[in-house]
Amino acid sequence: MKKLFTKQICLLLMLAMLIPMMTFMASAADLTNLYVLSEVKCGTPQSTADADPKYNANYYCSGKIEVKPGDVLTFGPVMTGQGYYLTVYNAEGATLIQQVKYADCKKVDELKPGTEIVEWTVPANAASVRMATAQLFYDNTLITKNQTFKTADYYAYMDANKINVDIVRTTTTESDKLANIFPKSDKVFEGRADASNAEIASGAYRTTPMIPVKEGDIVYFGAAALDQGYHLALQDTNGKGTTTVNKNYMVQYDVIGNGFGIYAYRIRPGTGYVRIVGATGVYDDGIQLATLNQPFDAATYMKMYNITLPGTVESTSPLKDKKMLFMGDSISYGSGDGVSPFRTGRAWAGRIADRTGAIVTNASVSGAKASFVSGDDKAKWLYTQFNSNKNKEFDIIVMHGGVNDARHNRKVGEILDTDDATKLNKAMDTYAGGLQWLFYNVKKEQPNAKLFFIANHRLDGHSTGNAKNMSPYFDMAKQLCEKYGIIFIDLYNNKELNDKLETTTTKYLPDTLHLNAAGYEIITPYIIDALEAGLTAPVEPETTPAPETTEEPTQTTEEPTQSTEEPEVTPAPEQTTAPAEEDGCGGMIAGAVAIIALLGTAVVFKKKD
Repeated sequence: MKKLFTKQICLLLMLAMLIPMMTFMASAADLTNLYVLSEVKCGTPQSTADADPKYNANYYCSGKIEVKPGDVLTFGPVMTGQGYYLTVYNAEGATLIQQVKYADCKKVDELKPGTEIVEWTVPANAASVRMATAQLFYDNTLITKNQTFKTADYYAYMDANKINVDIVRTTTTESDKLANIFPKSDKVFEGRADASNAEIASGAYRTTPMIPVKEGDIVYFGAAALDQGYHLALQDTNGKGTTTVNKNYMVQYDVIGNGFGIYAYRIRPGTGYVRIVGATGVYDDGIQLATLNQPFDAATYMKMYNITLPGTVESTSPLKDKKMLFMGDSISYGSGDGVSPFRTGRAWAGRIADRTGAIVTNASVSGAKASFVSGDDKAKWLYTQFNSNKNKEFDIIVMHGGVNDARHNRKVGEILDTDDATKLNKAMDTYAGGLQWLFYNVKKEQPNAKLFFIANHRLDGHSTGNAKNMSPYFDMAKQLCEKYGIIFIDLYNNKELNDKLETTTTKYLPDTLHLNAAGYEIITPYIIDALEAGLTAPVEPETTPAPETTEEPTQTTEEPTQSTEEPEVTPAPEQTTAPAEEDGCGGMIAGAVAIIALLGTAVVFKKKD
């Protein structure tokens, strides 16, 4: 009898535990949305709970939502860059907290990069809140009280209630149906348009003419530089400028890579026209895509324009996972490289990373020289590129220089038979002196790295300075490489390569100096072959340099060394599990917990299905 009574009590306890769990696992369609569209008004919350919102075309303000301390509000979508989300009031309707910001909330789930679902716990003395919603989400915001929801629940709720979430959910239109509204024509202004629709000349931007739109249209556009100041200039129905739109008022619809993405923006009331402000390089390369009510994702965009970005590379190259530092001038940097927002600054360094899986840092700077004279820009000195990176560890260092020394008629100079800093300092104004100082320091600071030097391909069509005859410079570089045990990659005397590059024409050297994208595609395999061969080949210096002094040249500035030590982690103590009792409620309650876990798992798998 006693055991029967005990079992009955345990069954009641099991039910008491199961019922709340079943309530928590309720369908997303049963969520109660406290964001009532009929009570939403354009603007932001005022200082009293019952006051009309202050007009702000970028936001919508919800009605008053009653709360009590300890309640947990879950809401989304919110943009992480948005100014604030909630204004909190006490029982008298006075402002308790003017702005609840992203830092005050806890992330629950991510809808897409920069757009999330968050939660916030109501503090003491709070009686109501009003929500400031980005105008993009005025009709598809979900806010609940003590009902947590995640991304899948959000979409399930919106679908069940037939609410359009196209601006949130990443979908795509078939590429052959996409209509590009970003014109490539002479009518595009070389500059940017401000809030008053005034045109401001700038070589960094291209701005479209006014494109007709209507309230509710969604503009999708890319490639957009994610750190650009603003991207849209809006005009009213009469063509008068009203405002500019920055990233905080748009959805980051998808991420392309290398700091570029696709944005989506819903046209707000009163807008009749929009001008899209794009980066110069994207426009000039003909890869700016903008559409109305036709969503497209990064994969569709890149396929349309045949763009490949660096990523995880399946490679058997010995360069895979090697940390590489590239130094050099504009040719090593990639100033003439095509598809500029994705490939300028890539040159052969970026392509080597793409094809071999190497981890590349390209420190090259346009205009850089090996030599240095008083009054030169230190940023355009090869040694500065190394000095800024010398405290990092590299497996391979690739140096390139001499073109600008030749173009500026710098003296070739001679190799010194010493590594005395004071003596080298006096020879910096020559190519040999500057290169010797660089080689000596790279060898000293990076003793475990494999070192390479690239002698540039020929520039037979370039007439500035000594560019047509760089043999004296690269002959000197070869001698220095032999002295310091550096592998010399001779592109200058590689007839096969120079014939392919047609160096007397502008086919691959449009300005007779800088390679275009096709030129880099030709030259990169030659450099990869040389690097792979040199990585395993022993190279001994002619003489082992031994510094006579550690004095630094007057032109250089040392950078502080950063500590790379990691704090110790104390392991957590082992946990033990107490044995279950044979009689009483212990075993049945343990069974109940197991049942609850199984029910929870079943619900999760059901939701996934």
